[in-house]
Amino acid sequence: DIAKSAKVSMGLPLYYFTNKEELACEALEISSEQITLSILNDIAGNSPEEIATSFINSFRKNMNRYPDFYPFYFEMWSASRRNKKIKKVFKTALDNTINTTKSVLINAQEKGLITVRVEDVESIAVSLVSKADGLGLLLVQYPELFENENMWKIDMKMWLSVLQDRTKD
Repeated sequence: DIAKSAKVSMGLPLYYFTNKEELACEALEISSEQITLSILNDIAGNSPEEIATSFINSFRKNMNRYPDFYPFYFEMWSASRRNKKIKKVFKTALDNTINTTKSVLINAQEKGLITVRVEDVESIAVSLVSKADGLGLLLVQYPELFENENMWKIDMKMWLSVLQDRTKD
């Protein structure tokens, strides 16, 4: 089925991959890298509002550009519950996304664009990534919500609640 879908000879996938698990792991690595690099390249701004807007816009762009990513990502999460190799690759992909988000936050903090405590950066990154992944799952099930601008306004408020002055907490 994979060879047929890719319009290649039946033996070609087996030449590069010994089984479907290996192919799935490679696909997960490559696709999650694409998303992570896209986010890293898209995030910009000189204020919490601009940074939050660029995160949200990048997420929306990636949902449009890679519509099969989140269904595949959640399929791999499910498979990772039963397969140690997929679990390792999935965790690495998730760690890379969290670390990329942390680096964006640290960079913004060092430039004085956001004021969050250093000890909060990792928790904020984990929360933002989990929120984005949860939203990805929700949009897979309810694609009509993608056009709900009020939802995106609320999403912006949530982002700003963690990006704006957190040094007083």
